[in-house]
Amino acid sequence: MPEDTPAQPAGRFQPPDVRRRQILEATADLLLEDGHEALTVSKVAARAGVAKGTVYLYFDSKQELLAALQAQMWDRMLQRPTALLQQPGLTWTERLDGLVAAWIAAERDHHELYHRLFHEGGATTGEEPMTDARDLLVTLLTQGHAAGEFDVPDPELTADFLTHAYSGPCHHTPTDTDVTPAVQTLFRRVVAARPLDAGLTAP
Repeated sequence: MPEDTPAQPAGRFQPPDVRRRQILEATADLLLEDGHEALTVSKVAARAGVAKGTVYLYFDSKQELLAALQAQMWDRMLQRPTALLQQPGLTWTERLDGLVAAWIAAERDHHELYHRLFHEGGATTGEEPMTDARDLLVTLLTQGHAAGEFDVPDPELTADFLTHAYSGPCHHTPTDTDVTPAVQTLFRRVVAARPLDAGLTAP
């Protein structure tokens, strides 16, 4: 090929799931670099190496891009706890501890992106992913209460409280400090979990 012949973009023809992931990765990179105000669909397209119209094939607006990133973040926080609900041989307290650990790990491992997505001015609300997380916790608390391991007569109110309360120590604690054991202890206190060595049998 002559040296002055323009190179074709690598991966010009990509499956939809790959293209969507590339667009979201470009959005995350730009969000981390410049924040919400400077983020535009045109910049996302340029960073992803696609036409602006291609971005609109997947996302109707900048807000949809941000909402999709929020959903992706919450998905990381839901996968492990969802699996724990189905895993035999665990107490409900162990499942609750696993949920807390997964939530904190997802925020710690992506601390700056999490801050930009959920706390920076102009961030979208992320109501739907937050609802999924809250509903998962409601299920865990309801079943733990039914098993006699938790004292949670109002699992929905308790889940609302815990879902929003956990982010405080995560957000305001240095990233090199692991608050997981302390937050797990606080969650157990709120639900009046029985000690793991109190003769409990796994469900």
